[in-house]
Formats: sequence, structure tokens, C-alpha cells
Amino acid sequence: MKNRLNAAELEGLIGEICAPWVQELGIKVLTLDDEKIQFTMPATEKILRHKGPNGGLVSGQALMAGSDTVSFLALSYLNGRFRDCVTVDMSTNFMRPLAAGNVIYDVTVLSNGRRLATTRIDIHAEGSEKVATTSTGVFAYIED
Repeated sequence: MKNRLNAAELEGLIGEICAPWVQELGIKVLTLDDEKIQFTMPATEKILRHKGPNGGLVSGQALMAGSDTVSFLALSYLNGRFRDCVTVDMSTNFMRPLAAGNVIYDVTVLSNGRRLATTRIDIHAEGSEKVATTSTGVFAYIED
């Protein structure tokens, strides 16, 4: 088994690699193991699409940026280090709106090869198991 990065090391990668606005999403590690890789994005005004009587909805743009971010973090965890990569494709399906509140990302690494990796992300509200959004990402490793 490869050495794995811990939660603090993964969260540190966000500060090292991501743009400032992605850092402001506040993504944190919840669970790291071979069976489950899970992250949270806290409820903040920055991720809301609009304000309404129920406090607004979480922005699709924030959900997609979060999917891309948690994907490279999950891959870094499994690889035991950050492997320089670029997003080749990201497909997102929105099935139901997410009301204002903490967002949970459940990441499954479908493949992690020498040159390409594929992830699936199921997104739901904290406290609910109903999936609101799914994303599939393909990443190309660009290091030698």
C-alpha cells in the first residue's frame, strides 16, 4: 500500500495549487480511506446562487468547481502525493437543487492509470443521502 496523504496535507494542497477564489470555497476533508473519500464545502454566502425565502440555493458553478477540486485531492490521496494533472473532461448532472447549507462530496476514483484518471463525485446536502448532483471527471497527468 502506498503512503497516503493525511487530511492536513490534502487541505494544504488547496492553498498551494488552487486559485484564491477556489481556496475561498473552504473545502475540507471529512473521510479518507480505501472505501470512502469524502469532503465538505461549508455553507457561505459565496456559494449561493440567489437569496430567497429559504435562504437561497447553492450555485452550480460552486458545485462544479468543488467537484474538480475534490477530484484532484482524492487522486493525490491515493497517489500519496500531488501528481501534476489537468482536467480533460468534466460532466455534471443536476438532479435537484441544493438549499443553502453544507455540501458533501463523495468521491469514487474509477481509474487511476499512468497517464489518465477518472473520478465520480456524488454531491448531497449534509444530513441527506439524496444525491442532488453527480460529476464525472477525467484528468491527464502531465508530469514525466
